Amino acid sequence: MPMRRAKTTPKTIATLAVMAALALAACTTSGGALAGGGCRPSDAKLAGHYYLNGVMEVGSELLLRPDGSFEFMLAYGANDQYGKGCWVRRGGTVEVIPSGRSAASRRHTPEDRGFGGLVLTVWGRSLVWDIAGSGYKGRYER
Repeated sequence: MPMRRAKTTPKTIATLAVMAALALAACTTSGGALAGGGCRPSDAKLAGHYYLNGVMEVGSELLLRPDGSFEFMLAYGANDQYGKGCWVRRGGTVEVIPSGRSAASRRHTPEDRGFGGLVLTVWGRSLVWDIAGSGYKGRYER
């Protein structure tokens, strides 16, 4: 018996598009995420585009969005890092939690091959990165 091809209608296409969007949202949630996908809005005063200063030979940017999502990039020699996910303020710190993780790494360094997240200390309008407790500190400034 020959197989019959299903009829493609605008309703079928719309249903598939909604299903794909829901699947994508489910795959990109993390510790600061809402149950239905996306991130929780955090401290809107901290939202903005930050640049790392004070760490020699390291270039890094951090974009904290008001909706609680972030994008991160770091370049150190031939090592490039990129991450996105959710951020949340917890008292005097900001946790930058990559998609797929429930918490940020407290030991992340520029030498790491992947991005495990950051825990930054709020210092006025800046965010201080105490790099794995090494004594090296960088400051993300707007």
